[in-house]
Amino acid sequence: MFSLFRKSQSHQPTAAIVQAMTGDGLPSGIDPARLSVLQQRGSYSGRKVSYFRVFDPLRVSDRPFKVTEFGDLDTHPELVVGSGHVEQNGAVVLTRMDRTHSSGAFARSEAVRADHDDDQRFVFPDDKAP
Repeated sequence: MFSLFRKSQSHQPTAAIVQAMTGDGLPSGIDPARLSVLQQRGSYSGRKVSYFRVFDPLRVSDRPFKVTEFGDLDTHPELVVGSGHVEQNGAVVLTRMDRTHSSGAFARSEAVRADHDDDQRFVFPDDKAP
């Protein structure tokens, strides 16, 4: 009756989710048979969808916390093997996960000003420098 207050339970991913993740390339050493998934209802571009996060329960078992709800993985994105949403027609849409950088910022380096003699005219276009 009050499904709004019912918490999501982890369960095995559907065959469609496993197929999509396998086709996209699972990280090495991950066995699709031992994965768990948490789902949450939501909307995407005005359509009702079911968001999912797939994780490896063995990697979670050595942590001092439990993963029982969809939001439990918010603070531990390194445990998420895959995520995305399932459309009402059953289509699985994966969310790209950047595994190459440990943070969202790219490495930056300072420019060598001596290599850019003409910067002055771009930075200050109204300047009448000789």
